[in-house]
Parts: sequence; C-alpha cells; structure tokens
Amino acid sequence: MIRRILMYIILILGAFMLQNNFFAAVHWIDITPNLLLIVTFEFGFLRGSMHGMIIGFFCGLLSDFFFGTNVGYYALIYTLIGYANGSVGTLFYNEFLNMPTLLCILSDLLLGLYVYITSFLIGGATNLWHYMLHVILPEIVYTMLICLLTYKPLRALDRWVEGLSKRSAKEFV
Repeated sequence: MIRRILMYIILILGAFMLQNNFFAAVHWIDITPNLLLIVTFEFGFLRGSMHGMIIGFFCGLLSDFFFGTNVGYYALIYTLIGYANGSVGTLFYNEFLNMPTLLCILSDLLLGLYVYITSFLIGGATNLWHYMLHVILPEIVYTMLICLLTYKPLRALDRWVEGLSKRSAKEFV
C-alpha cells in the first residue's frame, strides 16, 4: 500500500512538473496536454472509483493551489472525472486502447466545458464555438496523443507495483 501511495505521489508531481515546465516551454500550438487529467482518468479506469477520486482530488488540489482562484474549483471536477472513469473501468476490459482513448476525449471535453461554463459563460462570454475550436479541441487532440503514448507504460507500472504488493503480502504471512 505504501508503494502504491508513493507511486501516486511521484506520478502526480511528475505529471504536474512535466505539464507546467516541459510542455509549457515547447510551444507547439500554445496548448499543453493535461497530464494531470491523464493520470486521473487512467488510474480511475485501471484501479476503480476510489483510486480515481483520490488521485483526481489531489491533482485538482494541486491545480487549485497553483492556478485556481478558489480552492476546490479543479478538485471538484477532477474528483468527479476520477469517479466516473472508475465506474466505467469496472465494466470494460482495459487491455485495448479504444476505451481509454474515448474516456480521454470525454474527460477533457467535460473539463473544458466545466471551465467554460463556470469561468467564461457566467462572466458574459457567450462564444462557445470560438472557445471550442481554439482551446478545447486542440487540448483534446494533444492530450489524446499523449494518452496513447502513456497508457500502456502506466498500466505496466500499475501492474508492477501490484505485483510487488502481492509478493510482500505473501512474505508477511
């Protein structure tokens, strides 16, 4: 259990630093992939709703502390995304890339619409199509490409840590 928690902490901090340092410095299309969202939905999908909610909460809290105006703004949506992906993950086989790719698209779309509605629409900006074409869709594409590259290595890492936990439990007994 301690190994899994340590893995989650390292992944969350690593994804945060990569997202905001490396990808922010590489100006491809002025959009960075949302690596915290990838970690949230992938481990929600792989490990279930509880793990997805916990990882989502801490990813959102990290985003709130560094970028949000209110604490809890991103924590709420990341927690809900982790829960939803964990609920879906129990229903589908996680060996293939089609379901994680679809979940990545839906999660990023949900996050983008949440930010648009709560930040821009309430403030009076009503041009959804402009925001959709210039912010949400490029981020979805970029995040999805990174998701396709990271899904199998993260799944292998999760299985490796699970195997270590099972071996140490057998040695304990």
